[in-house]
Amino acid sequence: MPYCPECRDEFQEWVQVCPDCGVALVGKLPELPGYEEKDEPLVYIGTAPNEPLARMWAEILENEGIHPLVKSGELQAAMYMPSLLSRCEIYVVDSQAEKANEVLAPFLEDGL
Repeated sequence: MPYCPECRDEFQEWVQVCPDCGVALVGKLPELPGYEEKDEPLVYIGTAPNEPLARMWAEILENEGIHPLVKSGELQAAMYMPSLLSRCEIYVVDSQAEKANEVLAPFLEDGL
């Protein structure tokens, strides 16, 4: 599949020029500058009692440059259970775990 080297969108084989950027498509995207793929384990940080609170914690972490993974514990029942009743686990990569624990410490210590 061809890709646009500017916007990185994927196109069908017959497309030769990106309709948005006007540049010729390439067969393989160049690596993003400054991007380094890492194979780090995920570390459990804590469990939020509901999804809205988990999303708030995730946004707090994002504002600190930490990229969390929010995982619902009740995925199978999600369509039948309101998000206020669904507990969510927060994970980060190992290299960001110490900072994430510091940032969320006030919330986790309250027994949430």
